[in-house]
Amino acid sequence: MLQILVPTDFSNNSYNALFYAAKLLKNEESTFHIVNVCSTDNDPNKEEAKLESAQGLDALVHRLIRDAGENKRHTFNKVSLCSDMYKGIAEYAKTNKVDLTVIGNKGKEEVKHILFGNNAMQLVREITNCPILIVPLEIDFRQVDKLAFTSNYANPITDENIRAITFLSNLMDSVIVPMSIEENKENNAAVVENKSGFLKAIADKSDKEVELPMFDGKVNTILEFVDLWKIDMLCMVYYPHHFFLEFIGKGIIKELNMKLKVPFLILPHNPN
Repeated sequence: MLQILVPTDFSNNSYNALFYAAKLLKNEESTFHIVNVCSTDNDPNKEEAKLESAQGLDALVHRLIRDAGENKRHTFNKVSLCSDMYKGIAEYAKTNKVDLTVIGNKGKEEVKHILFGNNAMQLVREITNCPILIVPLEIDFRQVDKLAFTSNYANPITDENIRAITFLSNLMDSVIVPMSIEENKENNAAVVENKSGFLKAIADKSDKEVELPMFDGKVNTILEFVDLWKIDMLCMVYYPHHFFLEFIGKGIIKELNMKLKVPFLILPHNPN
């Protein structure tokens, strides 16, 4: 049975993530851990906060069943946590051996809730045992026909991440579209080996690799690729250093998240 973590702050974006996850996994035996961090552990009013949180979680599940329909393959574990926001969720994910965490992107008119921006990236940094799927608020659920994976292959793609990509590809009956950006640099032996190993591992599920010149920065190149190739989901590996740090350090991942109109799957560098 799959273990799916969906943190919620009861905002529209976090509900949209829950709805998307329920539709995505409609044919899979899954336990949804719907977690609300309602207070800190030393909050004198934490019992009141936990009661209010429990009521909100009950209402959230009722709303989901009303909107998505009852699904006997799905069970719901409603959890009110009194803890540090990020470490509490990350520890819960690790303790419960979560397979996938799903969070919502913010809409244009929404305030910055806990599950977006720098706070969302803090969750990406803290949750190291499973992939994280970021779902744009504005989208409706639709079939994922093309799952794009982009990397510069400076590091090998781990077996765990290859299994995660191929599992999701099989789940969604989608083709994997590998994509890389040419940066006018000679590929060293390690890069060639890492790319070759990954492409070989996904050969049964993949399309021909797309190599694009970087014409207007990485973000615009990726967005153009997603649009022109009609990509339904974008996937990257989170690296504390190297390729992905450029997205984090320069705030580019926030820009990418704001502009992406498709779900964004982030894989941990070294799942543990």
